[in-house]
Amino acid sequence: MKSPLVLLVVVVLAVIGLSGSARAACGPNARCPADASNYLLPHPNCSQYYLCNHGTACEQNCPPGQHFNSYHRQCEAPETACCDIYIPCNPTA
Repeated sequence: MKSPLVLLVVVVLAVIGLSGSARAACGPNARCPADASNYLLPHPNCSQYYLCNHGTACEQNCPPGQHFNSYHRQCEAPETACCDIYIPCNPTA
């Protein structure tokens, strides 16, 4: 059986790790217009995007199975979003 101290250390490290990732989800972004709100930008991960509000960007997730289309600025089917170079692209107008 593990000692209570080891268990406490594991729990504390897990909480610190979770809170650190939550803080990293939002922050200043030079690509976000300082005078705009609800402005959407692409994310390096196709299934995510940034929601900008007055120069601060927060990571957002597309619905499961969708990718962010930077041209339409919305989440849609991967084959029309044309984000992933390994998925054949069939864009819509």
